[in-house]
Amino acid sequence: MQSTKKFYNVVINYNYCKRCGICSWICPVKAIVEREFDIPQISDPYKCIGCLQCERMCPDFAIDVRLVD
Repeated sequence: MQSTKKFYNVVINYNYCKRCGICSWICPVKAIVEREFDIPQISDPYKCIGCLQCERMCPDFAIDVRLVD
């Protein structure tokens, strides 16, 4: 049986984000990177493996990771 890659939608609520950098630091595949002024950005949405580390570690609850059907 062939496995298919799952895709995830990572949403960052910039109204809650205080630009601490934890999400980009904790991401094992570097799907989240810091752009200028330390603002987190999704570098490549297809890189995300759905580990939810960014969502769990965000102190401001500013990140939401959802499985794309």
